[in-house]
Amino acid sequence: MASFLYSETKPVEKSSPTQGSPPRKLEQAPNGHWTANPSAGKTEGYEIHTVKSGDTLWNITQEYLKDPFLWPQVWEANPSVANPHWIYPGDEILIKKKMVVMAPAAPAPAEQAVALPAPAEPLRPAPATVQNTESPAATSPVAVSASAAADPQPAPALAAPRPSPSPVALYTDLYCSGFFSGEKLSPLAAVIGGEGSENQALFSGEDIIFLSKGTIAGIKPGDELQIVRQDNSFGKSGPQFNPAKSKSKYGYYYIDVGRVRVLFAQANSATARVIFACTEISVEDQAIPAEDRISPPRREAVAFDRFAPPSGKTHGQIFMTKEFLTQVGDGYVVFVDLGHKENVQVGDYFRIWRPFSKKNMSLFNIDDYRRHRNSFAEVRKVVGEAVVMRVDEKTSTCLVTYSAEEITLGDDVELE
Repeated sequence: MASFLYSETKPVEKSSPTQGSPPRKLEQAPNGHWTANPSAGKTEGYEIHTVKSGDTLWNITQEYLKDPFLWPQVWEANPSVANPHWIYPGDEILIKKKMVVMAPAAPAPAEQAVALPAPAEPLRPAPATVQNTESPAATSPVAVSASAAADPQPAPALAAPRPSPSPVALYTDLYCSGFFSGEKLSPLAAVIGGEGSENQALFSGEDIIFLSKGTIAGIKPGDELQIVRQDNSFGKSGPQFNPAKSKSKYGYYYIDVGRVRVLFAQANSATARVIFACTEISVEDQAIPAEDRISPPRREAVAFDRFAPPSGKTHGQIFMTKEFLTQVGDGYVVFVDLGHKENVQVGDYFRIWRPFSKKNMSLFNIDDYRRHRNSFAEVRKVVGEAVVMRVDEKTSTCLVTYSAEEITLGDDVELE
């Protein structure tokens, strides 16, 4: 199975300068263009993007990594670019992906998964381990007759390798979705403030924060930690979200707040830099070990059937949405009441459907529904589909990949 990972090598050591005035000292590069950035130097193993008029690191990152918020990774991989605001037509920007090829223990699945670890880091290659598919006989000397040598048979044509699918979820989809946990988490430490605590209560990208524990909790320099916030405030968003408060049924809900890297650690405290923030980090947010989440691959386009018959597979319901919205569409995160117990896996697709009932019939049609209730009970409409990004014991975190109309809290789902 092949996996693409956006990887890391060292902590971020520089912060983005302000745009400022254009650099005054320009030099002519070997290819003839004028620039303030010296040649990229060694380019082996990198994809090379030649800057065109109108390019920015933001849109270059979107083109290659499919998530513009990862532009600090691209800047870190190009030390010749002193100021990311000033790149010039003709400059060569290096983009590096790494491919890890692992010998499959079983027949390869039809689709591969794509892992997206933390951003704001430079890229590095990883060694590849390739399964040897040759038999011993194929690698030992073989006697060839004179007739066979004189009339060699053409070698069979090799099948073209199947291109790796692109990830269906962006980094922000994966790491800012939130999740349910069957057990209450035991954090390593809590956020107690930051470098700017004299006049700052909230923290975000590149800010320095302080944690309530250090080496006695196993925290050490270089550790990457995930910052989360337990949320019990379902009721403020309306009674329709009250079922989500059922700890025995769903577990504990945590908001993804961001990720930090530890710079220093003492016995009872640690200092860390925010490397990514989904929302502003505040005091009492919790630090837990960082996890890598897998982005499902984007599957091939299939015809969407608005009136597909039941699949007969595992079925459940959308019981909550991110940010407590009652209606969502493409690209939104929803939570489904199916998890490990129902053998749901990352990459599974749910079909989202809705029955016809008195709850969703307008007042103008309710009498018709009552007269033909038995007939309405046999029909339904499919309103969208969602892919599973994370699975917990009793729930799944899903990304809506298609919606034919508004997807509503309480809609039914079934595995495709």
